Amino acid sequence: MCSVNGMVLLNSANAKEAAREFAKLMMKASDRGRDSYGLVLLGKEGIRSFRRAGTPGPELEEWLLENIDGKTIVVANNRAEPTTEVVKEKRESDIQPFESGRYVVSHNGVVANDQELERQFEIKKRSRIDSSILPPLLERTWDGTLEGLRNVLDMVRGSFAMIVGDAERPDRLVAAVNFKPMYFEVNYDLGAIFVSSLDDYLPRRGKHRIERVMPYSVMEFLIDGSLKRVELLRREVKRVLMVASGGLDSTVAATKLIRDGYEVTLLHFNYRHKAERREVEAIREVARRLSLPLIEVDTDLFKIVGSTPLIDGEVRKDRGGEEGAEFAHEWVPARNLVFTSVAIAIAEARGYDAVALGVNLEEAGAYPDNEMEFVRLLNALSPYATGPNKRVDVLMPVGNLVKHEIVKLGVQLNAPLDATWSCYEGGERHCGRCGPCYMRRKAFEVNGLVDPVPYEGF
Repeated sequence: MCSVNGMVLLNSANAKEAAREFAKLMMKASDRGRDSYGLVLLGKEGIRSFRRAGTPGPELEEWLLENIDGKTIVVANNRAEPTTEVVKEKRESDIQPFESGRYVVSHNGVVANDQELERQFEIKKRSRIDSSILPPLLERTWDGTLEGLRNVLDMVRGSFAMIVGDAERPDRLVAAVNFKPMYFEVNYDLGAIFVSSLDDYLPRRGKHRIERVMPYSVMEFLIDGSLKRVELLRREVKRVLMVASGGLDSTVAATKLIRDGYEVTLLHFNYRHKAERREVEAIREVARRLSLPLIEVDTDLFKIVGSTPLIDGEVRKDRGGEEGAEFAHEWVPARNLVFTSVAIAIAEARGYDAVALGVNLEEAGAYPDNEMEFVRLLNALSPYATGPNKRVDVLMPVGNLVKHEIVKLGVQLNAPLDATWSCYEGGERHCGRCGPCYMRRKAFEVNGLVDPVPYEGF
């Protein structure tokens, strides 16, 4: 609904050039807001502001170049009016950034309880727009610290990416987000820090680095170039939903989570693959042996997807052994992504703090969705796939281990390895020839151990 924008001037010698880049940023950011725009400059000499209806043009750059000298902090906004808050006849007080004495706020999102906050703290908005409650709320309740801002935001119901300027502290810019986007760029050549809702709007000129303001965090940017971050969600990860096949990796991962003190529930998917019966037997026995609750999900989705030997074809014996272990012949399209998405939904609905996967470094050589990067990107996505303040982490307890290390860890932890099923086939014994069987046999051999499960012909 808006783009929140800001700049911290680190080197006054580059003020004009940095101002030109910021004007370009504002023009790009009109993509997220075409109804009005405004910016406020803060410095030792006080505050100056510029607000207009519509989208920015050359007049913005002209004003900024005339007024940037001596001002070290810029707070700005490109606003798209939501249907519920259209203001046809705009006053200056209806155009962001909003001000109230000490604080200047640019906000993207919704404040659903603005009227309740007005009554509770006996404060008054200067506009019917809900975001205008934020400056007077900060005046009344904020002690100026990042931890204190976290306490204030606990009282706000809704969504936010917000930038705060402080007339009494013109040496800093404070940013806070829940699930709304925000990025910043430290530009070493221009001597400035730029902040905006999308990284596409940032200058990307000369020597620079760009980072995302992490969801559910508060950041402070100082004119000496230093940064400070505080997390908004105060929680401890205790309850974990472990996506488990009944195989070696997920069983060792679940056992490790238990030993590390987590409260674990197993989540198993029956998706009409060849080894479904054996995996169901295995996961139920693993759950019994580890004394863990088990959730089973039945789905025909991958029968509809098709195009994989595990579902609608034949696992070729000539593609077993080392080749089968090192290449994804039996790839099931998007399986881990689908399973993890469902697991995150269940975790959010039932109050779990995290979802865990049995992905590992060895199989990442053949399967993209076993890569540690896959889990890292899922964690980046999770705040945008769950409700406000409902973050679900994605864990990979054995993600940095290869198969023989997983076997070694499983033995050390006394995991029920004899109860597991790894084979692509659904026979009475492991076939010993498919990729997972070959890798499993080799992993036990490397450790000088005998695999406790029986193989056909071995």
